[in-house]
Amino acid sequence: MSEIDELPETYPFDKVPEKRMAQLIGTTQRALESKRARGGIPEGVWNKIDNRIFYSIRRYEAWQESQWDCPQELNLLVIQSESDSPGNIAGAKPSPSHKRQRGSKRPRISVLT
Repeated sequence: MSEIDELPETYPFDKVPEKRMAQLIGTTQRALESKRARGGIPEGVWNKIDNRIFYSIRRYEAWQESQWDCPQELNLLVIQSESDSPGNIAGAKPSPSHKRQRGSKRPRISVLT
């Protein structure tokens, strides 16, 4: 495979019609329409212009990134790499400690000799 094949695809325009957006994200136009109609994709990511629906690729990617569920450890790694001092992360909260579940207490066992 050549280097050209490995480069990410770039788009000359940020705003694309709904049919093209569906192709770019690998879904059908009907599925994208349904998701938009149900409110699954917020307005602002898409806009109606002259009775046609257009999507902003940049806003779609930002919205999709905000939906990404990321483990806390990975978030701390990103924050730490952006910080000058690795031991002091501004705004970082300690992870919650898990308390042992309370159940019936174990009976004391005494050994008689």
